[in-house]
Amino acid sequence: MKRKSLVSLLALASAFLIIPPAAAQMDSTTAGDEPLITDPMAQARDAMARGDPAEALSRYLRVLARDPGDLDALSGAGSAALAVGDADAAINFFVRAEKISPRDGRVKAGLGSALVQKEQPRAALRLFDNATDLGVPPVDVALDRGLAYDLRGENKKAQAEYNLLLRTRPDAEATRRLALSLAMSGDKVGALAALDPLLQKRDIAAWRARAFVLAMTGDTPGAESAAYAVLPRYQADALKPFLSRLPALKAAEKAAAVHFGHFPEDKVPTEMAVVSPVPASKGMPAAVAAAPQPSPSYSSTPAARPRFDSSGRLVMKPDSASTASTTTSATVETSPARQAAQQKAADERSLAEDRRAAQRKAAAEKAAAEKKAKAQEEAKARKSNPERYWVQIASGAYKPDLDKEWDKQKKAHGKLLAGKTPWTTPYKTTNRLLIGPFPSKGAAQDYVNEARAAGLSSFPVTTSAGQKVERIN
Repeated sequence: MKRKSLVSLLALASAFLIIPPAAAQMDSTTAGDEPLITDPMAQARDAMARGDPAEALSRYLRVLARDPGDLDALSGAGSAALAVGDADAAINFFVRAEKISPRDGRVKAGLGSALVQKEQPRAALRLFDNATDLGVPPVDVALDRGLAYDLRGENKKAQAEYNLLLRTRPDAEATRRLALSLAMSGDKVGALAALDPLLQKRDIAAWRARAFVLAMTGDTPGAESAAYAVLPRYQADALKPFLSRLPALKAAEKAAAVHFGHFPEDKVPTEMAVVSPVPASKGMPAAVAAAPQPSPSYSSTPAARPRFDSSGRLVMKPDSASTASTTTSATVETSPARQAAQQKAADERSLAEDRRAAQRKAAAEKAAAEKKAKAQEEAKARKSNPERYWVQIASGAYKPDLDKEWDKQKKAHGKLLAGKTPWTTPYKTTNRLLIGPFPSKGAAQDYVNEARAAGLSSFPVTTSAGQKVERIN
């Protein structure tokens, strides 16, 4: 398979279980003539509670633009970035938070979840262990710790994590991951049974997971049928080769394939470029890049593995480009003030991007509202002006003169036009002079035949639904 088609196939498979997140929204900061005092942190938490992480991220960035060292804002921004699918940004926020509070279990847990999304399960599991040691309830990390175990092929441990969460509260995502994990370990019956309650509720993501369960357990025809049931045909056609390859994979490889769309031979993303830790002999703390990192590039070399310093904080190796551009650790280090300035500029750029996204959303919503209003207006016009049948007896380019034309025709054919009412509707560059409406097309034609026999030139006209016809006074 050519690389281009494989990338498209994997992108489709990766998006198969993902529901795109909600877009950012703008807020109003004034009420009448007096300013409305708002708390961005409270607004951010409210947005997360409403299930709008994009708006929450925008609020947290506003706080960080003023105070780059706000721990709560950094942690919240990390969680929001993770919720919108930007693991790189989440790692950046959590690493900065970890520098401020190295023993914050919530920060460790957030870093672990972000590393799961970067397909680094070993480092993620260590961070989850650190988080629970620091007081985070195991159930709070169970969902992503389970996925980390699946990525290592330790399905039994993964299933124990998912079940730990499900014993505490219902969770649709945990249920879907449990079913996929059971399928990875060969338990088709158990996987389908786990999905059944969601399937009964017509959970679309569960139906998609069902296709993967069938594929991983060797039922490729059943998986293809399930895919065609929930996807447009062209997408299901593109997914067929992906489904057919799943049964031959190992458990860990199946996890990477169904959760991230990666096969063993695929190129994997390198880790974010960050500053190397200063050697301990120099007596200085490890330094991590303050500014947001570029999007991960793709390379045929294995992804850089995260490392931890003596205090358990996450550090990563720089990529080749950042290494080549520096000669000593001293040149890499920047002053705290420089780092803060860089971070403030980066946060302001992120805030500007969020504002532009909100403006685009507002424009799209306005266009949708206008389209809806136009459709309603057209429906109203169709209702008030249904399809009708007329007879045209004359026409005129100047609409106000049609009443004179009507008087002329009535004078010439008074008996034929007695009791008739004149109407008009535009047609190209002229205006029709009509009489009617008639109860049917046949009735209009009968009148035309009668009128022609009496010397009145005319022909039938049918106006479509919504076409406005005005009465001539």
